[in-house]
Amino acid sequence: MSMNSMYLPLLWCQQQHKCDAFTPGQYIHIPPDLRTNINMGGGSCGVCDAVASMTCGGCGTMHYCGKEHQRQHWPQHRTQCPPYKMISSPEAGRYLVASRRLPAGQVLVEEQPLAVGPLSISELVCLGCHGPIIGDDFPRCPECWWPLCSLECASSSLHQAECPILATDVKHIGPPTTQMETLRYDVILSIRCLLLKSKDPTAWQTLMSMEHHSEQRQLNQEDNQVVTVRYMSEVLKLDYDIETLHQIRAAIATNGMEIRSEKNTRVRAMYPMVRLFNNSCVPNVHLSCGVEGTMQARTTVPIKIGEPLCICYTGALMPAWERYDTLTKTYHFTCNCTRCEDPTELGTYFSCPRCPDCTGCYMLSSTWLDETVWRCPTCKLEKTDTQVREDINDWLQRILMDDIFNTFKRAKATLQEVEDQFHAQHYVWMRAAHSALYQLCDNNTEPALKLRIKIWKKLVYLYSVLEPGLTKRRGMTLLEMGIIMLRAAKLEYDEGDPFMPEFLKQLQEISEYLKEATQILQLEPVGTRGPALAQRAEEKRAEAEEFLHRLDSSSVRAE
Repeated sequence: MSMNSMYLPLLWCQQQHKCDAFTPGQYIHIPPDLRTNINMGGGSCGVCDAVASMTCGGCGTMHYCGKEHQRQHWPQHRTQCPPYKMISSPEAGRYLVASRRLPAGQVLVEEQPLAVGPLSISELVCLGCHGPIIGDDFPRCPECWWPLCSLECASSSLHQAECPILATDVKHIGPPTTQMETLRYDVILSIRCLLLKSKDPTAWQTLMSMEHHSEQRQLNQEDNQVVTVRYMSEVLKLDYDIETLHQIRAAIATNGMEIRSEKNTRVRAMYPMVRLFNNSCVPNVHLSCGVEGTMQARTTVPIKIGEPLCICYTGALMPAWERYDTLTKTYHFTCNCTRCEDPTELGTYFSCPRCPDCTGCYMLSSTWLDETVWRCPTCKLEKTDTQVREDINDWLQRILMDDIFNTFKRAKATLQEVEDQFHAQHYVWMRAAHSALYQLCDNNTEPALKLRIKIWKKLVYLYSVLEPGLTKRRGMTLLEMGIIMLRAAKLEYDEGDPFMPEFLKQLQEISEYLKEATQILQLEPVGTRGPALAQRAEEKRAEAEEFLHRLDSSSVRAE
């Protein structure tokens, strides 16, 4: 390579010239007159340590002195070249984008948590094993007096390091006293993270580099922030300056992810890479938590080179106002994803009530930044946000009552009533649909099966818009729907003489649903329910196929 020749990752080429082709490890020639406008990075050659003039186009982290050494190193680097790279912007901070074209189902990250601890507000949970604590007569750690599930957990490795720190609270101000949910557990994960400073300096540096919004939280005098930091500094008298205490606690609030412990208790975990996924209310990345808190992130849809890799910080099935409140209060930003920028939420009108005066029209919100007004674009009828939320909350309270869905007739009537007031893609209807399916799960009469199939099909469509692609939710939904459809088909066959061409087509559709469910659920990591559910989906698919082939053969013989 001549002194006047340089190479650059194809990501730059794609951004400048809309190139779409890309091969991991590929480079392009950059003329001398363009070099001054390009940030080439730096570093030494990964083969010979000479000054590098090339950067890996896949990850941007490996450098080379020339193309020959890049080719020589590629077989080794291929397995280490991640399918993402980190970029930053003043608006979004640091986040991950695809470094090459990615198929749906591509695993991006599998990582262990840096630290795990109880939720900020939690029911009683054992600090030794993260198991639930049942009843009022529970044991306590002899040293620090915090609740345990058994005295054996007092010597657990999970609890040993924090125990002497908690024991300095000789007046037992911190330990929970009842079974009720309490803020007192908020301090535990903060202490476990602080202990990483001496226990794992690399993990500590990662924690200290996390986004935290500490200044804003202090300015807002957030209750949890203030109480926890005061307890650590004034009661436990931890040997950290007050700003570090604020920063660590704020970093947990901003980056902590809720997972299930090995004992199936809700806890929080801090991850080094998963935190760097950006937010979108139409995510293209799915998270699954496996054995010992191992977090797997994988793509749900095909992703283009340079496209941000996004999860939904709030949950994609939350209504617009709840997503807005959570993002502004917890994460201190306003989402501008395609869904949040569209008042119709991608044509679903998921948060929009039906206009009472216009057929087929929905009321749209004016803004979430000030006092929201809901207005029909056709007749201009207006409702205040207070009125709309009162209607929604009234219905959500009704949905919690078991008796409105406990029979087929009641479930059908209630769903129709919700659909009339809202519509069949509204958040309230979705909640009602979930409750109806739960209450009718043992009702295998023909009318109930048909209603359940109708509900599942509506939910499949709604999920495909708000949470598209290869998600566990889609896999579970297709599995449940396929099983119910197969049950209904067998009932129809046993009780009558179905029109065979249409019936065979229906069985083929069932088989396709179960096949897709199998493919999706197989992507779930070992240690989750995914593999077992995938096996069940495959068994049901084989059952549908056997039924189909038997009937198809009989039909041919009859002809």
